[in-house]
Amino acid sequence: MSTVTPPTDGRSVRSGGRLTAVVATAMVLAAFDTAGAGVLVKYPFNNNSDGSNGFAATTLDTGVLSGSVVTAGSGLGQYSVGTDSWSGSTQVLKTGPGILIYDATASDAIANNWYFDITLTPTSAMDIRSIEADWSRGGSSGTRGWFVRSSLDSYASNLFTNETPDGTPTGLQHAGFNVTGFTGLSTAVTFRFYIYTPRTGRYMDFQNIQFNSHALAMTVPGGAGVAMIPLAFSGLRRGRRRD
Repeated sequence: MSTVTPPTDGRSVRSGGRLTAVVATAMVLAAFDTAGAGVLVKYPFNNNSDGSNGFAATTLDTGVLSGSVVTAGSGLGQYSVGTDSWSGSTQVLKTGPGILIYDATASDAIANNWYFDITLTPTSAMDIRSIEADWSRGGSSGTRGWFVRSSLDSYASNLFTNETPDGTPTGLQHAGFNVTGFTGLSTAVTFRFYIYTPRTGRYMDFQNIQFNSHALAMTVPGGAGVAMIPLAFSGLRRGRRRD
């Protein structure tokens, strides 16, 4: 069911307990293919845009969805829309653990309910083929990560994973990944965005989380057609180091 995208910071990711280099694809990005497709729901997490304390969707496909809600997991200690020290006037969803666990891992996120939910409810039938999000570390200290699971398999497997090591600069990056097995949905489905950071007071930040009825694609130059592959975007903007 799952499709896992490489890390989106263009640097490195820890996989299976080892730090491995990101392998760049040999294909050249020419154009994104979104023809005949639409955005099901989008959360900018910006009160200036949604006018509801930052938690309202600005895009909702009423032909497909009867509703979409975002809620905090019981273990989150930080869950608010506002500015982080790296972001200046940029508003983001700030998330952080509710208890201190030094060198926290993905397993700690699951065990302690460090996640936020987004639930999509179809009117009749719904297809979800890709998910996009802007994300950043709340600071450069420590190993931090996030991953996505869904209620379709009772949150048993990852749809996407990202982990960045200590010293990674802050700044918004874009992640986009395809999902399979989410077509013809007639009942609500919930996606959990798990986060983990070294301790309380250190955050993972999000913006512009979006669910699409189309798969993300890239067109290969020279008329080679469209390659349906998971996407990862780099373009890290450096920010000042913070704890």
